[in-house]
Amino acid sequence: MVSRKIKFLIPKDRAELVPIFLTLFLICLYATFELSVILPTIYHNVFTYKEIFHLLFGCYIIFNLIGNLYICMITDTSVDTIICPVQLPSATIIGKTQPDHLYYYCNWHYCHQCEVNVPPRSQHCFICRKCILKHDHHCTFLGRCIGYRNIRYYMCFLAWVWIGLVYCNILHMDYTYELVGTLSWRVMIACLFPLGAWLFGLINHFSLFLSTICSTSIILNLYVLFLILQQLFLIINSQTWHEYKKNIHIYNLGKDFQSKLQGVFGRKWYLILFSPLIKSSPMGDGMVFDTNMIETRDIQHTDTKRI
Repeated sequence: MVSRKIKFLIPKDRAELVPIFLTLFLICLYATFELSVILPTIYHNVFTYKEIFHLLFGCYIIFNLIGNLYICMITDTSVDTIICPVQLPSATIIGKTQPDHLYYYCNWHYCHQCEVNVPPRSQHCFICRKCILKHDHHCTFLGRCIGYRNIRYYMCFLAWVWIGLVYCNILHMDYTYELVGTLSWRVMIACLFPLGAWLFGLINHFSLFLSTICSTSIILNLYVLFLILQQLFLIINSQTWHEYKKNIHIYNLGKDFQSKLQGVFGRKWYLILFSPLIKSSPMGDGMVFDTNMIETRDIQHTDTKRI
């Protein structure tokens, strides 16, 4: 079991080891920088209750970051975790007047690469070389496909990355104010454009390093926030990334937002952010999904391309 989990940590495409190590390096860099440079400077190396709070909260962020990252990577969300039927089940989305990609994707279909019948919403990943249950996308930074079983840990990982970056940005503002006493135009330029400020002699080498970390945290903060909002948009519309690109809407039953969260994150969706160890399996089995049959019938009788 241990060797199997270690095997999952190694991506199929060895080139993806670079972004994975980059992700781990940035986590270690920010954690070390905040604990060894920022906090001692703000609190003048005095071990107060405020610094203890920052240390505990920082460790809690790192625990959730690494925990969700690890479980997301070792969770097998492929069709290997289910028993695929030998005989191809009958189609539930019928009618040859429908677009070919809808008829193929939304029914049980045969994967020529895996040589097995796979359920609806499953898709073959040519990087992982497997069919993924409810395939959303392949994440290069994790070296894993995000699908039915691990999207919960992926979303929690993104959420804690964003929380950690916001927390770092707040500490960076306190650190900057502690050093210079005010947020002048020179400080703002150094934080936003560190290389330019260094070339024009506004900051020294060490300040260049500090400013680079500060500006990078701001950019990463905005990027991660964009990824979170993108996934929330897909959850609200009951879509995967593939379904969004193909304009497939038949899985959107018009349920309330809480029901959609339960379908993706499980019944304890409101607790999963606190710890990756909380058990909350997604609703269903990853093979059978309710569809908007009214919309399907409309498609059969009209020529519209919207699904």
